[in-house]
Amino acid sequence: MTGSLFGIFFALMLLAGSPLVICMVMASLVVLFLFTDVPGVVVPQRMFVMLDSFPLMAVPYFVLAGVIMEQGGISTRLVDLAQALVGHLQGGIALVTVLAMMVFSGLSGSGTADIAAIGSIMIPALIARGYTRGYAAALLGSAGALGPIIPPSIIMILYAALVNQSPAKMFLGGILPGILIGVGMMAICWLQARRMGIGAEPRVPWPGKVRAIGASGWALGMPVLVLGGIVLGVFTATEAGVAAVVYALVVGLFIHREITFADLPRLLYSAAYTTTLVMVIVGAAGIFAWLLAIGQAPLVVQKALLSITDEPFLAALIVVVFLIIAGGFMDIAALIVLFVPVLHPLGAVFGYDGLQWAVTLSIALVIGGVTPPVADFLFISAAMAKATLRESTRHVWPFLWWMIFVNVLCLLVPGLTLWLPGLLMP
Repeated sequence: MTGSLFGIFFALMLLAGSPLVICMVMASLVVLFLFTDVPGVVVPQRMFVMLDSFPLMAVPYFVLAGVIMEQGGISTRLVDLAQALVGHLQGGIALVTVLAMMVFSGLSGSGTADIAAIGSIMIPALIARGYTRGYAAALLGSAGALGPIIPPSIIMILYAALVNQSPAKMFLGGILPGILIGVGMMAICWLQARRMGIGAEPRVPWPGKVRAIGASGWALGMPVLVLGGIVLGVFTATEAGVAAVVYALVVGLFIHREITFADLPRLLYSAAYTTTLVMVIVGAAGIFAWLLAIGQAPLVVQKALLSITDEPFLAALIVVVFLIIAGGFMDIAALIVLFVPVLHPLGAVFGYDGLQWAVTLSIALVIGGVTPPVADFLFISAAMAKATLRESTRHVWPFLWWMIFVNVLCLLVPGLTLWLPGLLMP
């Protein structure tokens, strides 16, 4: 009953155009004051409890590391590396785009950062090679989904903090699905290039490939440092964020020398601004999650799903499809704090391993960022390509269907998300 009342007030305020944080806090206060005898001090208390999480401390560090690496000339070096490796294939410029996004995903943990860093270089190149602006935006927006799937992933950190899951194991669980999505996108680009008659880039000779690998070596060292340190037990996922910041500073200031000490205040401000936006939403979700718990929302949702079907896979598929569709209307961070506390407990009911379920839902949440009509990632890439959202949406469907297929495959094949964590962190 409490959860239902909250949902009604929350929906009314959201429809009225109130910001998400205000909707959560005000709806919570209305329900608490009018329908319960719980004191109002619970609101700031639950917000503090939600933020008092060691895994959440990783968010500002990975955001800052991504900002530093983005501004430190890394994106250009990674594009050159991708060009040397796959540019000679048909439709090479599109394949370079996807591969560069895959590699950059191992640095930033944010799809938005990846699109901004790689898109500024690749969108003009795609258009110059004969691709339409809509196609360039669709490709960048779709590949941007790799950022929160291939570790490190800020989305997975938020998810893990909410449900007491291991962020390190979630990182490892996202590697194979992320690679499979990226390789599939490259195959789609190759087939479409053949159909559109778009040729290859000049082949880079082996000495050029070696130089490209050497030039991007420091960038490639970031994911090795983060994942290697976590797997070997040198540091936790949160401590890995600190190590990533130190590494990014050393590379940017002293090795590549493309940022200076004078740039640091601006970079710190950018990272602090992004972190604050996320943390305010997470804090406001603390009281929301508590209300859902006392209202037994997971049990209510479980009964509703089982009333539709008693087949666990179909029920799980409904959850995944719901998150993908919801992502077409709402920010990913907001989706996590609103629905993860309710939907994550259902994994055990449906017979799924907790880690498999967490990684699968995280991928569904990210795919929502490419799903029309809102599509956060697509909106950003369309703005960069100076294309309309309608033009971009026309070209996004092959990539979107492939991502959905891999997401469903995560439900059907446990090893896709569990093999690497079981092998490296048993």
